[in-house]
Amino acid sequence: MQPAGRLRLRMWLEEQIESGKYPGVCWIDKSEQVFQIPWKHAARHGWNIDRDATLFRSWAEHTGRYRPGQHKADPKTWKANFRCALNSLPDVRELREHSNKRGSDAYRVYKMLPGPSVRNRGECNTPYVTHTGRSDSGSQWKNGKIFYTISPMVKIVSYAKTY
Repeated sequence: MQPAGRLRLRMWLEEQIESGKYPGVCWIDKSEQVFQIPWKHAARHGWNIDRDATLFRSWAEHTGRYRPGQHKADPKTWKANFRCALNSLPDVRELREHSNKRGSDAYRVYKMLPGPSVRNRGECNTPYVTHTGRSDSGSQWKNGKIFYTISPMVKIVSYAKTY
């Protein structure tokens, strides 16, 4: 059971994106609810726990899985727990074709989908989007935008990140 006062991941994450406290955690397109999270590999040269694991540590602290002074710092576990929690959300999907998982500027791009952000106990965790990156997956490019077909009545639009 979730303690009173503890936000669920989606609401907590929206607050963190808005706060600007975490370098690289930002909206790519706020109106479309597309955002990015730095995802640098800890084995890479230049990785720093105080710069590259702060969002994951904050989530671990928020959930009570890490308390400074009581628990040993474990950024690998913080990141894995955050990734699993994020992947379990039915209304947040990674846009893998826009993510960069290699190099010193690795990041992942996600989209918050419209729909229920709170599930009732026992409800199915069925994803809204089943995009796999293949051409037969229900997505298509039009004018620099990706259109994901969720149902015959609903479409989600994502914008390609440009630098």
